[in-house]
Amino acid sequence: MNLAPPLATTHSGQVETSIADMANADTVITEKLAKPLRIAVLLGDAVNLDSHSAQVLGTFAERERVQICALDAAPSTTQEPTAHEPKVHEPSMYEQRSLTALLGQATTAIEQGKLVELKFNDGNLPQSLYLLDGLHAAKLRLHAHAFIAGFAAGNDTTGVVNAGVANAAAVANAALVAAKRSPAQTVQHQTVANTLNEALVALRQGVTALAARTQAPLHGATDIKQTNGTNHQTGYWFSDQHQARVLCLNLVAKTSHQADESRNLNQSLVLTQGTQLAAPKALVDENRLFVPISADNIDDLIAQILQIVNTVENGAGTLENSTDFSAEYLKPWFERYDANAPLALVLMAASIDDLRLEAKAMLTALESDAVRHQGQAFKTPAGSCFTAKPLGDAGLTFVYPGVGTVYANMFNNLHEYFPALYHQLERDGDLSAMLQSPQIYAADVKTAAGMSLSQQAISGVGASYLFTKLLTQVFNIQPKMALGYSMGEAAMWASLDVWQTPHAMINATENSDIFNHAISGELTAVRRAWQLADNEAIVWNSFVVRADSHEIKALLPEFPRAYLAITQGDTCVIAGCETSCKALLASLGKRGIAANRVTAMHTAPAMLVHGQVQDFYTQALKPEALKAAAQDLPIRFISAAQTAPVIVDSHSIGRAIADTFCSPLDFSALIQNATEQGARLFVEVGADRQTSTLIDKISHAHASQSTANAATAAIACNAKGADAITSLLKCLAQLISHRVPLSLAPLIQPLSANAAPLSSAVSPKGEPL
Repeated sequence: MNLAPPLATTHSGQVETSIADMANADTVITEKLAKPLRIAVLLGDAVNLDSHSAQVLGTFAERERVQICALDAAPSTTQEPTAHEPKVHEPSMYEQRSLTALLGQATTAIEQGKLVELKFNDGNLPQSLYLLDGLHAAKLRLHAHAFIAGFAAGNDTTGVVNAGVANAAAVANAALVAAKRSPAQTVQHQTVANTLNEALVALRQGVTALAARTQAPLHGATDIKQTNGTNHQTGYWFSDQHQARVLCLNLVAKTSHQADESRNLNQSLVLTQGTQLAAPKALVDENRLFVPISADNIDDLIAQILQIVNTVENGAGTLENSTDFSAEYLKPWFERYDANAPLALVLMAASIDDLRLEAKAMLTALESDAVRHQGQAFKTPAGSCFTAKPLGDAGLTFVYPGVGTVYANMFNNLHEYFPALYHQLERDGDLSAMLQSPQIYAADVKTAAGMSLSQQAISGVGASYLFTKLLTQVFNIQPKMALGYSMGEAAMWASLDVWQTPHAMINATENSDIFNHAISGELTAVRRAWQLADNEAIVWNSFVVRADSHEIKALLPEFPRAYLAITQGDTCVIAGCETSCKALLASLGKRGIAANRVTAMHTAPAMLVHGQVQDFYTQALKPEALKAAAQDLPIRFISAAQTAPVIVDSHSIGRAIADTFCSPLDFSALIQNATEQGARLFVEVGADRQTSTLIDKISHAHASQSTANAATAAIACNAKGADAITSLLKCLAQLISHRVPLSLAPLIQPLSANAAPLSSAVSPKGEPL
């Protein structure tokens, strides 16, 4: 059905209009925007309306549907035309109706209750955008990917329409005024769009960015900045809590047939986020192959791996591409996987060829005496793994790292794979503040290295909170015990649903005298302990040294301003006056690695703020946590401050954190104590894998001292410098090999190209605005 009034078209179906016509059209647009505009936009490639015919297309009769095709661009070709083939002319924006004029007419149809479909090409792929009235969409229970809230257009030529709009900035401002949006809450993108098709592609990219909550440059963008002029990293698009994301899409159509560049057409569209999230990216694809195999015995495992090798060598080559292989071949392995089988292994690879190599390496391992008879675990750098003696989940222990593990741009693409989780976390609290995104995701990666102690503490807890929810809610992994390294104890209580208002700790930590002044910053607690005058400087540092703690303790009386802060396996951390620490190291005959971090945690001066720390961490608890504690069903929480599990009440928790915070930390003793209480499988939950490395060393040392020590394993779910999703999959693979119950649903991509991945069912799709 055609729009009214009808557009003038050529025999090819291309739209024609003059500059004057365009000016008149844009004048109409400005008039239309005098009243609030809320056009719901749905991505045709993500929401297949044909499959919702009963709900959508059935609701709109044939006469209520409008289809507009952008047939302005010539077919792309990689070859230059020959002398006998004339070069196809690609019409510019001046030779056809502008996008804003088109939207003006579409608005007329939408106001009449019609569904408008915009058809165009993105590369060689046909695409559609569906437009309908926002209120009508809500009544139909359709979640829009975005809303068009306003638009405006104007020429650079003086005297052209739109009430004197003379440049791109003025056009953008006019669109924002029409949309009733403040520039301060808006992210702006500018891109060149010389044709109607290019403008529609840019519009689709803007809608996709909002639906994916991704602050990423649009394809072909020339200037991507926030309105305050600061550069913004690609990654998750953080916003203030309960505030919609707003994108002002600025399109410039440059003159292609005249030398006068001042006649550019400027168009601005204001888009706001919709309630529909973009479909999550697949965790397992042609570049991340993941094959779980279960069996009753090793011989059965070998038989199944041989089947994989045979298929890869003889059958995979007949498939058109590796995508077909990953979708059509891997899914049956997930379906036949038995979570209750006594043994399981996982093959991981970055390609089909690598999968064959991983399978053959696994075959060699399974047939070796070390694995088959001695029960040694096997693991490859790619992530393939197997253990003949699974530890199970009876001793599954979440380990929370301390301050200093966060890093620039950490897991900045994680939201693309778990959009529903990020949506939930954003509803629960200030996600940006939780992760300290201005520092972690700054354009300058050095910004993260300069974070204060309070910022590092908040971001570290935020990272642990995020991964805890990911493991427990998305993959349904439930720990039996939990412990923390230093301030990781606070992260433990915040992440495992014990504290009633953990998000309130963000602002409290930011403004805490403890973190900003007493044991960091100007170190007022140290100044009091050392009885220094106000004009006496403190040069504080800490050093990691490979030495026995007893050696260090023997020398401490000679250096009263140096402290043994942490004991961790075969290394220790000394802290205090930099000169005293260096002198102590010289007496030891050891070289230390300077941490260059100012914190007096775990030293004697920290005891001066013990009461403040205890009060700070004495928080109200969730009723559910108290109920579980009363029924003796909670997770066992292990503290470095005591040998028995911490009693789940506000006072006991606050005291345990304060005792750990202010006393020297013996992480080796903490791990040994946890092991004696039944901890076997330690999973580091947070940024990087520092505590996993320490636990492996500590456990290995204990095992070598006595054969009576139980077997343990440490696994990290993240690693600095590695792909975040690959690191997560490696963690899951090891948990599977240890027979830890977990959900594989998020790993499966349905065979149907139109179906959403199973992980989209983690939480509701929409978010009310």
